[in-house]
Amino acid sequence: MKSILIIDDEKQICESVKMILDYEDYHSEYSTDVEEGLEKLKYNYFDALLLDIQMPGMTGFEVLKWMEEQDIKIPVIVISAHSTLENAVKATKLGAFDFLEKPIDRDKLLISIRNAVGHSKLKKENETLKENLGIEQEIIGESKKIRQIIETVDRIAQTDARVLITGENGTG
Repeated sequence: MKSILIIDDEKQICESVKMILDYEDYHSEYSTDVEEGLEKLKYNYFDALLLDIQMPGMTGFEVLKWMEEQDIKIPVIVISAHSTLENAVKATKLGAFDFLEKPIDRDKLLISIRNAVGHSKLKKENETLKENLGIEQEIIGESKKIRQIIETVDRIAQTDARVLITGENGTG
């Protein structure tokens, strides 16, 4: 059963969203206090987080920054009655998976939750496969030309420059 945490200072919103999620066979918890919600995030595993932007004590944007600092990597769906393009862009830049406006539409909420949980599952599977297969992404070769290419790539990788790589067909 997938587990969802809701952090919103409005108890009525939390309870109605929890009721929707519980009906759809999600395990959900909520916190109307940001600090309490952060404790839950820190010490428990959740598949996704529903997060309000405007809350007393700490904004949703600050929570997103805190999650980055704590290396908590779960999809965050931001919910807000203060829906502006600026808020949506800012939340996305800070790592939010989606942005929903209040009042929350049940169908949009469920679609967003399914997408977030699915995305999270795929990322975990991908990381696990890479670890299990021992996939290393490196260029193989020891010739002088290959070493020059690797040195060039290392220098260019540190910039925002665009690079065009050319070569004969079939050489990789």
